[in-house]
Amino acid sequence: MRTAIVLCVLLANGGAFAAETEAVAEKTLIAAGLKGGLVFPQLNTPLSTSFTVHLEAAGYLPFWGSRLGLVFAVGYRQAAASGSGEDARLPEGVYTWEATRREVLLDVGPSLRVMDASCAWNLSFAAGPRIAMTSFVENGSAGGESFGEHDERATLPGMFFGVQGEYRLGPGAVFAELSLGVAFEDLRTAGNVSAASLDLLLGYRFWFSF
Repeated sequence: MRTAIVLCVLLANGGAFAAETEAVAEKTLIAAGLKGGLVFPQLNTPLSTSFTVHLEAAGYLPFWGSRLGLVFAVGYRQAAASGSGEDARLPEGVYTWEATRREVLLDVGPSLRVMDASCAWNLSFAAGPRIAMTSFVENGSAGGESFGEHDERATLPGMFFGVQGEYRLGPGAVFAELSLGVAFEDLRTAGNVSAASLDLLLGYRFWFSF
């Protein structure tokens, strides 16, 4: 009789724990964080490796373990390049040049997490449209004389594709991200410069539920 009572208590506690876990998993999850890292624009430009920083927010729906959600990010990145060339029309036959690309990025798109919200480790995928508000500044000189500065500005539509791995730590999670950004249009007067790049990022996000 005593054994039966103990079994009933254990089953009841197990059922309560399962119900509590399910209730937590079914909550709406909100995340807010900061990420930053390296930009590799050498995919199709002469620009050098540089830096980027992003503010990110995401919301995950209260079903299927909060795997499905929507992510939004705003970021800034900058890359530069310099070099020299030859031109027989110039008095000394050589010139130098410098170029800097600055961008404000707006990303929004769906996100899919592989594991449910109760897992300490997780892997997620996101993709969606990107708007890149771009400024590309060029300057050159020859024989100590400047050619003058040229600043082309454009709003370029594109897409982003990202994969993240995260680990729960404290009130949130630390994560690493590899993302690819592509643009549907190039800068024209600057010499068909693309806004495409590969980014390697590290960040931390806080989790909230309701």
